[in-house]
Amino acid sequence: MSAKKFVIVGAGGFGREVYVWLKDWIELSASPSEYQIIGFLDDAPAALERFPEMPPIICSIDVYEHQDDVALVCAIADPKIKKIVSDKLLEKGAQFFSLVHPTAIVGTRVVIGEGVVICPNTILSTDLEIGNFVTINSATTIGHDTSVGSYSTVSGHCDVTGGVQLAEGVFMGSHAVVVPKVTVGAYAVIGASSVVIRKVASGSTVFGVPAKRIAG
Repeated sequence: MSAKKFVIVGAGGFGREVYVWLKDWIELSASPSEYQIIGFLDDAPAALERFPEMPPIICSIDVYEHQDDVALVCAIADPKIKKIVSDKLLEKGAQFFSLVHPTAIVGTRVVIGEGVVICPNTILSTDLEIGNFVTINSATTIGHDTSVGSYSTVSGHCDVTGGVQLAEGVFMGSHAVVVPKVTVGAYAVIGASSVVIRKVASGSTVFGVPAKRIAG
């Protein structure tokens, strides 16, 4: 990677978590002194006022101008907002870094796209594909022969089992499970602690054990 400076996109709670995970990555890199986290992009200029020890909010998304020595790290959880923001920044020529925390286990033939964030203690087993701007939060397991569509967010402690197909923009709440070979449609929402045992339609929200459609 040519860029040596990082800017985190999103200064909310998840942005502050990503700051910690990125610091871990830098500290365990071959040349930690070469890298620097210079700040955040966020449309709320006061988002970090309670955290004076954090790097500053540099500017809003719309004002940002690409710099060749800067890589962006996407810290937005909402799939729809993540797509809108990343598209804007890509149009400006921005380059995104895919952050894989040092404690993550990444198996064989795992394809990871652009702008991905893989948080601590996750497991990506084997023969699977992670699309662009996917977020996989801490202690989640992604099973073999699985596909996670671009802009999706898989929250902490989820279990995405073998052969599952998550389409673009899926959101999985914490501790949710999708059983083997099930397909989840684009921009569907799976509620926290739900167990999905059958196909989920695009744009729908499911919840419960077993998960049932409650909206969309």
